[in-house]
Amino acid sequence: MRRRSTSLVLSLFFIFLFIFAVTPPAGFSQKLEDKVTVHRLRNGLTFVFMERHKIPTIATVYGFKVGAVDEVTGFTGISHILEHMAFKGTTRIGTTDFEKEKVVMERVNELGAEWSKELRKGGLADKKKIEKIEGEMKKLEEEQKKYIVNLEIMDLYQKVGGIGVNASTGIDMTSFTANLPSNQLETWCLIESERMKDPVFRQFYTERSVVQQERKQSVGSRPLLQLMEAFTATAFLAHPCRNPVIGWASDIESVTLEEVKAFRDKYYVPNNCVAALVGDVYPEKAIPLIEKYFGNIPRGSDVPEVRTVEPVQLGERRVVVEGDAPSQLRIGYHKPGPPHKDAYVLYVAGMILAGETTSRMWKDFVDKRKIANQIWAAANFAGQRYDNLFLFQGWVKEPHTNEELEKAIYEYLEKLKVEPVEAKELEKVKNGLEFQGTTSVAVNAGMAGRLMGAQLLHGDWRRALDWEKEALKVTAEDIMAAAKKYFTPENRTVGYLVRKVKGDGKLKVKIGDGK
Repeated sequence: MRRRSTSLVLSLFFIFLFIFAVTPPAGFSQKLEDKVTVHRLRNGLTFVFMERHKIPTIATVYGFKVGAVDEVTGFTGISHILEHMAFKGTTRIGTTDFEKEKVVMERVNELGAEWSKELRKGGLADKKKIEKIEGEMKKLEEEQKKYIVNLEIMDLYQKVGGIGVNASTGIDMTSFTANLPSNQLETWCLIESERMKDPVFRQFYTERSVVQQERKQSVGSRPLLQLMEAFTATAFLAHPCRNPVIGWASDIESVTLEEVKAFRDKYYVPNNCVAALVGDVYPEKAIPLIEKYFGNIPRGSDVPEVRTVEPVQLGERRVVVEGDAPSQLRIGYHKPGPPHKDAYVLYVAGMILAGETTSRMWKDFVDKRKIANQIWAAANFAGQRYDNLFLFQGWVKEPHTNEELEKAIYEYLEKLKVEPVEAKELEKVKNGLEFQGTTSVAVNAGMAGRLMGAQLLHGDWRRALDWEKEALKVTAEDIMAAAKKYFTPENRTVGYLVRKVKGDGKLKVKIGDGK
């Protein structure tokens, strides 16, 4: 049973299209109040329980409020690496003899630090020295393997009927999931508390190489992801959400174990974590177990928020990526994130314009004019903890061009500024959101994720319901005002993916202001 990584950049690309897009049904708030219990340990670790006793299973998820947005230049991708390392085990899990393994592992890590230091020299690095270190590390890593029990965490869950054991790294947070029979709650407490307080980063440098390959196979070989990376770095000049979740290649190559540990000690602490358990769980029985296993994990220092504020954009920015793929278009507008009112207004506007296959742009561009294969709007691209982007994504249908699709999008945006959305169309979108909300909370895992995310990112699980409440308040006048305010030329960034020139196998990125 191998873990399937959900933190690949490709996966994240599809995830952000609809992040927090689903909403619960009307009147759901009061029902939740009766079923939800919140318990905070002295070390700051918060648990949110929701009782659903129809099926003897529990969906669990816990998250740390740390992701790509918390990483700084030179140290990008650490959150993603730590997600990988979380499955390497502890001093008791994943090893047959930790004391013997530890001796070998310490020598591997010493060599790994020397290796990383030399790699940072780039073209000036001593290649012979690198080859020598790599050879010594390889021998030691082979010796260490004698003591390693690969993916024992996964095996432990499998033996007790656990499924959906996974992890995900994003811009705003890193989360861990598992679904298991309700009579195995103590097993979950044992495994996860050990992962939190006693992790062992065995095979760190091997796993670092795995992440390097992951980047090459995703971003490195897929022009669409190369466009997204260049587009985001162009749209944000200062704010760290410009950095890719998987990290920049040079940072991944040279980061050391000690640097990763220091980052973990700063952010992966109980007071920066929320866990949600939904299903056949009785809080009065679960809390003593929670206290027993998680209560003795030391509280960390207060976790810092990002200080940098993205400066106001003063003119249109454009970026062109040439690659071996059909034309693609990205247009992004800076906007506030939740809980600002306009975040909800623009979410509704996005659903009207390009939120589904019956939206205005889809029916026109895809079904009628056939200038695009797909067109989507994402109202909260680049995270929700800080201000973000309203994003259009278009897959051009050849022989049509990016220029054609871009012009067509602007026509709809200008129309949105001067013509109120008809009541019937607005009501249709709101009804659709309510329906999606009903289905989204029907599954325990989905509900657990919503509760955890709201409590972690916004400090209150009730905020999981904000999207419904605020969306239902949106008026046609609100949409017109927001369109005029944000959909302006000076506030936008445009990204093109175009086919590369024949005979030139190199990826090209062009950045400029204006056309």
